[in-house]
Amino acid sequence: MIPTHRAQELATALLEAAGAAGSDQAEALVVASDDALTRFAGNRIHQNVASTDTELQLRVVVGQQVGVASTNATDAAGIAACAASAVDAARRAPADPDFPGLPGPRPVVPIDRVSAGTLTFDASARADAVAALIAPTSLAGGIAAGGIACQHSLIAIANSLGVSVAMPRTSLRATVLSTGAAGGTGWASFTNKDAATLDAVGLGAFAADTAHRSAGAVDLAPGDYTVLLAPEAVADIAQFLAWYGCSAKSVEEGRSFMSGNVGQRVVSELITLVDDALAPEATGMTFDYEGQPKQRVVLIDRGVVIGPVTDSYWAAKTGRPNTGHALPAPNSEGPLPLDVEIAAGDADPAAMIASVKRGIYVTRFHYVNIEDPSRQTLTGMTRDGTFLIENGELTRPVRDLRFTQSSIDALSTTLAVSRERALVGEEAPVMVPYLLLEKFAITGQKSRQI
Repeated sequence: MIPTHRAQELATALLEAAGAAGSDQAEALVVASDDALTRFAGNRIHQNVASTDTELQLRVVVGQQVGVASTNATDAAGIAACAASAVDAARRAPADPDFPGLPGPRPVVPIDRVSAGTLTFDASARADAVAALIAPTSLAGGIAAGGIACQHSLIAIANSLGVSVAMPRTSLRATVLSTGAAGGTGWASFTNKDAATLDAVGLGAFAADTAHRSAGAVDLAPGDYTVLLAPEAVADIAQFLAWYGCSAKSVEEGRSFMSGNVGQRVVSELITLVDDALAPEATGMTFDYEGQPKQRVVLIDRGVVIGPVTDSYWAAKTGRPNTGHALPAPNSEGPLPLDVEIAAGDADPAAMIASVKRGIYVTRFHYVNIEDPSRQTLTGMTRDGTFLIENGELTRPVRDLRFTQSSIDALSTTLAVSRERALVGEEAPVMVPYLLLEKFAITGQKSRQI
C-alpha cells in the first residue's frame, strides 16, 4: 500500500489538475488498501487471495454545478484526464441552488487505529487460524465453512479551501459456520482492528457447540414471543435504525422514525443509540469523506429521539451543525452514522435467560430487509442457533423462524440490556449488547427440506 505522504501528494496533484481544468472548487479523495482473504469450506481452505489498490476520486464545483470522476491511474496523464472528466461532468450537471460550497478546514482528532498484529497476520498466520476455527467442528464429525479477512487501508482527503487530512487503519473479521453431524448449525464471528486478539480456538468451539445443541430442532407456532437477542442479531436492528432512520436527509424527507418525533420517547428508556467515531472500541475514521471532524452524536437518549447526523450540505439545508458524517460523493443516502453503538445496560446474559418463563433465544438473523423505514419494520429469518427458553433455561432447538416486526415497537418492550457488548459487522461494525424484548412477532417457519 502507498504511504501516507504519497496519498497526500496524489490528493494535491488532483486539486492542481482540477484548477487547471477550470474548477472553482475541488475536493480530492484517495483510498488505498491492502486486502487479504482466506476462505474455507468442507473443512479445508479453498481460496487465498490478496489485492492492493489505489483509487483517486475528484469532486469539482463550477458555480453551483458539481461533477465527480474517479480513476486508478496515478500518473500525471491519468490525473489530468480525471480532472477533465470531473469538470466536464460538472458543466453538464444541473445547478443546485442549495449547494453551499465545499467546507473549510476544521481540527480533526488523530487516533492510531493501525495494529502491528494485523499488519503481520500473513497467509501462514491465517491458515493456522483457520485450522483452529475448523478443528472443533471436524473433531465432532461436522463440517465448517467461513473466512478470515484482513485489511490495511488509508484514506486521504484534501480540498481547495485548505482541508488536508489522512488516516490509516487496520481491521480483521473472522467467521465460522459449523454444521454438525446431526444437522444442526452454529455461527460465530469476530471483528477487531488487532488480529492478535483473535481467539480462533474459542470462536470455533462456540460455533461447534451451538451446532451440536441445534440438532433435532422442533416446530414453533407463529405468535408474539419474548426474545433474547444475541449481539449478532441486535447488530441488524442497530444498523437498520442508523442507516434508514438517522440521516438528516431521511428525516427531512419524512422517511425516518425520527421524522416529527424529535424530543419524543419512541422506544424504552433502556435504549440509548449513539454514533461515536472517537470511542475506544470504534474502528472507523475520525473524519468524514469531506475531511470534516466526526463528532459524538446521541441519536436516541434513554428512549427519546435527539436528532440525526449531518454533512455540510444537510447542515446548511436544515440549519443544524455539521456533525461530520458525509459519504463519498455522489451519494443518494445523505449523511450516515458509521460508528454506531447501543449503550451497555446492567444485566448479565445468564440472568436475562433465567428471567424468562417462555421465550426464544436468537443467535443471529439472516436475509433481513426493511419493509417500512418510518416504523423500522424488518423482515427476515433466524439462523444458526435458535432455542426455546423454558422456565429460565435454554432447552430445545427451534427450526429457523421468519419474523416481521417493527424495531421501534419491539424496542419499546425492552426488559433488559446486557453489560456485555460485542463489535459485530464488516464495513461499519456496530458495538451492541444482548437485548431482552418482551414482544417480538414470529410470523412463520422455514419449510422442511424433503
